Amino acid sequence: MNRDARHCDLCQREAPCPQSVGRVRNTHGGAFSQDDYDLVHCRECDVVRLAPLPTDADLDILYRQNDQFDDDIYTDASRVESMLEYYGHCLDHLGLMPRDGEASLEVGAGYAWVSRAIRQRTDAVRTVAQDVTEECANRTDWVDEYHVGSVDELAADQRFRLISLTHVIEHLKHSAWMLLELSERLLPAGRILVTAPHRPEGWTPDSGVDVWLEYSYLHVPAHIAYLSKAWFEITARRTGLRLVHWDASSENGQAFEAVLELDSNAGQGWWARRRRRRAFR
Repeated sequence: MNRDARHCDLCQREAPCPQSVGRVRNTHGGAFSQDDYDLVHCRECDVVRLAPLPTDADLDILYRQNDQFDDDIYTDASRVESMLEYYGHCLDHLGLMPRDGEASLEVGAGYAWVSRAIRQRTDAVRTVAQDVTEECANRTDWVDEYHVGSVDELAADQRFRLISLTHVIEHLKHSAWMLLELSERLLPAGRILVTAPHRPEGWTPDSGVDVWLEYSYLHVPAHIAYLSKAWFEITARRTGLRLVHWDASSENGQAFEAVLELDSNAGQGWWARRRRRRAFR
């Protein structure tokens, strides 16, 4: 039977064409490649994403041509306290806190909340933050090294006990490739913390687009994909990781946290890494 199958752009698996959820309009304004997108759902990996994916020029407008952290919400004292309390709880209760002498990496760091929460606990962990612009580089004294540039430009021999992506992965066109890159930078038993928007409260694949239009995390085209537990399980197996924690109860299911750990059974030698990288080509 011909099911008009193709690879899902996010899980890379052969599956029926994604089901249309509905049409969503650009919420940012500006000269993007198009004014509206299809929101589609893959039943294989349960991911909701934009189609087509934004262009590299679109992403350059969003993240290099505009300030991202100029809102007072990022410096409001009560907001800062709330962020540090949350990420401190993650460090203390999800097995994320690096040991003295180890290092952490915060990807797409902005104000580097996880690094700041670590610094509240110890000065003996080296904190590294990465972002594509220098907007926050001089506002984060709690970071030991603030790298402005891409992740793959970091020193190849740096290894981390903790890598965090807090409300970052939804902005990536190639989220699985990023997890593969990061898995190769973990220490044995190292962990990756991911937090991101999930989906509107009460939404199911058959309930249409209306609830999405009221969703506070619908940022088009900035938020490219709304990932799922199934996607993390599929992607973990392909990247030498394993999903050890999933919680989508935050904000009544509108946001999630996931923890992935380097899988000791996956093989971390040169041949194993090469085999995994070839699988993504």
